[in-house]
Amino acid sequence: MEKKLCGAKTRSGEPCKRAALANGRCRLHGGKSTGPKDRAKHKGSLKGNKNALKHGLYEAIWVDTLTDEERELYSLVSTDPASQVENRFKLCEIRIRRMMERIKQEQQKEKPNPATIRAIEESITRVEMNMVNLIRESSRLLEMQGNKSDGSLDRLAEILDRARKEYKRS
Repeated sequence: MEKKLCGAKTRSGEPCKRAALANGRCRLHGGKSTGPKDRAKHKGSLKGNKNALKHGLYEAIWVDTLTDEERELYSLVSTDPASQVENRFKLCEIRIRRMMERIKQEQQKEKPNPATIRAIEESITRVEMNMVNLIRESSRLLEMQGNKSDGSLDRLAEILDRARKEYKRS
């Protein structure tokens, strides 16, 4: 009896010469796992599987998978670009303040972990870069609307400046 080969395309472009499993592919090309065998015990575990979710950055979200609470929030979210930019900026500011508080807590420990502090500081820098992009987006929106500046960009810059000074003090 001739052994069945996987045949999946490898990096070199050649067909895989490993032995195929029951579904026709080798263990390296998708022949091993088909999901949980006990579907009743793991009800719905394949649809929207969250078993390996760490932070949610790459999580796929579809309207039909939302909870009732999330559906309510979904209906309340504004689609106005200016409102979106303003809300995201406010959330960034809160995120920075929380991270600065975590740095303070780490520094107050008996043995502060410098790697943890450095990681939080790098995260603050990324959030601040996001805030700069939000300020640019806000400027573009104002230009598109043809409105004169009401000083909100100046206030945003002041808030950023205060946050940096506050961070340096701690």
